[in-house]
Amino acid sequence: MNRLLEKVITAHGGLRNWDGVGTANATATVTGLFRHEHSSATPSQVNVQTHQNRVTIEPLGCPDCVSHLDHDHLSVVRKDGTIVIGLEDFGLRFEPPIGLATGVLMTCRTLRSMLTSPFLLTDEAVEISELVPWNERGAQWRVLRAEFPPDLSAPARVQDYFFDAEFLLRRHDYHVDGAQGITVCEIVADYVDVQGLRMPTKLKGYARRPDLAPDFGRELISVDLSRLAFS
Repeated sequence: MNRLLEKVITAHGGLRNWDGVGTANATATVTGLFRHEHSSATPSQVNVQTHQNRVTIEPLGCPDCVSHLDHDHLSVVRKDGTIVIGLEDFGLRFEPPIGLATGVLMTCRTLRSMLTSPFLLTDEAVEISELVPWNERGAQWRVLRAEFPPDLSAPARVQDYFFDAEFLLRRHDYHVDGAQGITVCEIVADYVDVQGLRMPTKLKGYARRPDLAPDFGRELISVDLSRLAFS
């Protein structure tokens, strides 16, 4: 394992604790451009199968909808069984207003990543390399670049992870949907210790500017987690 990644994993609770859980559950308040106008404004219940690349969020997509992302298959189903969305390997559109499918998919991916990072980087199929440090308000954040294989569901093949002096994840960047897409810059904060695992409970996702800094005027998603538990 990459030496920096070893320190990162230890700082977040270690593989022994991570391998001992299979599910993450939390209540999430989600706002921002990815939250479609027809979605419920009430907090959602989130269930992530931590080692299976699956996430279920209820409600999401509509007030009585359950959204489920299993690898790259997205489904949005009403409680009466009506299928609202059933898609796999589809293109995304980020021109405003952002459509329902794009918003739901990006929300699912964000929460799945938030509740499995940085441990997902330990997969043997993920190639890890360290980039030059990033200067953040006078502090240096070390950066790991992860290259995901095509058969491992991920929002982008190449993703960058930024870690502070305590080796905690602070930022996550990735580009989605090719030349016409968008580069997302996610900032995470407010760590809690849950069953020996250290995880962030707040996330702000912004479009990234050409100078690699987040564009704070373009908030794509905001996540506030509570009642986080692993089993």
